[in-house]
Amino acid sequence: MAVRWYFSYRLSAANVRNLLAERGLDVSRQTVADWVQKFGILLAEAGRHHAKRVGSRWFVDETYLRIGKTWTYLYRAVDEDGQVVDVLLREKRDLESAEAFFVQAIKRRSVVPSEVVTDKHRAYLRAVKQHAPNARHRRTGLHRKRALTTKPIERSHVLVKDRVKPMRSLGSVETGQRLLEGIELAQAVRRADICLPDQPELNSVHERARLAVTTFSWLASGLRTTA
Repeated sequence: MAVRWYFSYRLSAANVRNLLAERGLDVSRQTVADWVQKFGILLAEAGRHHAKRVGSRWFVDETYLRIGKTWTYLYRAVDEDGQVVDVLLREKRDLESAEAFFVQAIKRRSVVPSEVVTDKHRAYLRAVKQHAPNARHRRTGLHRKRALTTKPIERSHVLVKDRVKPMRSLGSVETGQRLLEGIELAQAVRRADICLPDQPELNSVHERARLAVTTFSWLASGLRTTA
């Protein structure tokens, strides 16, 4: 519950601690932070195993996040339906980072894109050619009035950055990656991109909220049986 709250809402570890205290559960702020780091990435991995298969058209882009006083680069992709393909936090915005993102995303999702839409960052030219050689690479921009744009991925960035903002700063690239994978899992659960056995139809926002709780609990129960 604590991990789900932290990743799903704009809460600090202290906020989660206080909410637990209201329910008679006394833990420290550091304990909440430890739970988030330990279990978030495990839940995210479990979520990928039960996620809908991603599409073959990928919108890829990077955005900026702060670690201390340094800007880092978050590489992300969504498919044609808006499902997040993968995320990777890197210290530099360069060819090595772009290639690392494609290697990780293709391996994790077991899908090689047939079409990749990016901005005109030159690193994507070689990265796509190297790791998705048969894909159609379409280089475009955000503010084009007609035809294809990078709006799907740019809009997707907003939800993640809104959640990260109350954290003020990520501790490091490693811990930041763990947090971001948990945040992306919460977004996937909210979108019902994680497939439950006998998943019900969702007819209201209330049913969607209850399904999110069920989904997190189901993923967590899987961790307990495989630990």
